[in-house]
Amino acid sequence: MTTEQTRNRVLSEFARTSPEGYSRFVHEAEPVVLPRGVVLGTARRRTESIYFLESGIVSLVAATQAGQSLEVAIVGCEGVAGIADALGQHPLPYAWIVQLAGLAYRVPTRVVREHVMSCSELHELLMAYSQLVMHQLAQSAVCNRFHSSVQRLARWLLLTANRAGTLRLELTHEYIAQMVGAPRSAVTAAAVTLRDQKIIDYRRGVLTIRNIKRLRAMSCECFEAVTRVEEANGSRQTGAVEYS
Repeated sequence: MTTEQTRNRVLSEFARTSPEGYSRFVHEAEPVVLPRGVVLGTARRRTESIYFLESGIVSLVAATQAGQSLEVAIVGCEGVAGIADALGQHPLPYAWIVQLAGLAYRVPTRVVREHVMSCSELHELLMAYSQLVMHQLAQSAVCNRFHSSVQRLARWLLLTANRAGTLRLELTHEYIAQMVGAPRSAVTAAAVTLRDQKIIDYRRGVLTIRNIKRLRAMSCECFEAVTRVEEANGSRQTGAVEYS
């Protein structure tokens, strides 16, 4: 796998900053298909593999004992699923679930940690990405507490589209409700509001964003806060959805 063959931001930066380290690392990377709904990691348990996404979306999901769930962060081709294990930290109290089907490079956790210990460039890249995840977690808490269902849905659609690199998303209302952390009735009402204003279209399990600029205007400041940090870190992926 060469630099030109990967869309993953962490891997491409690794190749740029440490060609020799990258060359050794990718020999351990296995390309895999990630079907929608697959659980890559469970809460508080170490994972055997780390996933560097090439396409698709993986959600970091928190759940209550009653079975309610809420997405608190999103990973696309800018990042890594299993970042805590990759850095040798305690497992996070969240599950990693494939939200949109895609492709990834899978590397054994043991191998990633060995390379992290021997290669400062990879360690720095993973540490920088972990900070972006923590920022998402913090911003999600603010958003879920203070903003309306319409604002939260708009923010979530923007983040998801940005990471997926497409305006066409195969999602059900029930799944969106779980990710946004709102009752299905509230999400349906919010979706109807956006559809009536011709911002989105929704039919047969496929949601299409029709007007990205108006969707951004309907979102809360949380989307801007997250994207500003990502752009400052250079993690905005080439080919992602443009908003301006």
